[in-house]
Formats: sequence, structure tokens, C-alpha cells
Amino acid sequence: MVGLTFDWDDVSIEDTKVQSALKELNKDFSQRVWYRVSSSGTGLHVIIGELSYDTLFGMIFNPLEVAQDIQFEYREKFSQEPWNLECLGRFFSDQVRSQEGFRTSRVFISKNGKPAGEWQHFTLEEIVNG
Repeated sequence: MVGLTFDWDDVSIEDTKVQSALKELNKDFSQRVWYRVSSSGTGLHVIIGELSYDTLFGMIFNPLEVAQDIQFEYREKFSQEPWNLECLGRFFSDQVRSQEGFRTSRVFISKNGKPAGEWQHFTLEEIVNG
């Protein structure tokens, strides 16, 4: 089991296609859709997860575990029409990693010395009020 993440290049939360895709994900993963601006500043990372409370650490973000074949189905769906969002390079390299027994679905805190943004909870109100 691994988390379900997406890497969408050259888009922003303001893009209507992105908002439609996040709404689509929200249908299957109600209130568990999160996004952040990638370290390049020109794309988004999307993750399916939820918050829980730990008495020692406080609020903890937990990626929702999803079977790897389901993970790849979702990522493939969002790499094709009408979406064309998922980064194909990352998608294909994760398929190879999977075949070799390596971890997939990674998103990095920083890349080339640039930090990614903070995780933001996606809500339908964001579209209505945004």
C-alpha cells in the first residue's frame, strides 16, 4: 500500500481544469483532497490524506493508503483526456520503480534548493467562493 499523489506541471489552482479534476477526486475521496504549489512554482502536487490528532505530536497529516494498482489507475486517468494533468515522466518512472520493488508516489519538500508550498485542504467552497 502506498499513498496516492499526483504531480501536475504548468498549472495552478485557478485553472478550471484543475478545479474540475480536484472536484472529481473529491467525489471518491470526500474531504481528503490536498494540494500545494510545487517547488518550481509552476505546478501542483496533489495528495489524498487526512488529519489525525496525536497526543504527543498534535495534528498529523496522514496520506491515505491506496493499493498500488488503484494508485496507477487514478494517475493514468488524470494523465489522459480530458485532463492531461499528470506528469508523464514521473508516472512512467514510478511504473519502473514499482516493477523493481521501489517506493512510488513520492513528492519532495524541496527540489534544486527551492521549497514546495504548504499543503492546502481542497474544499468545494474554494471553487464557489474563489
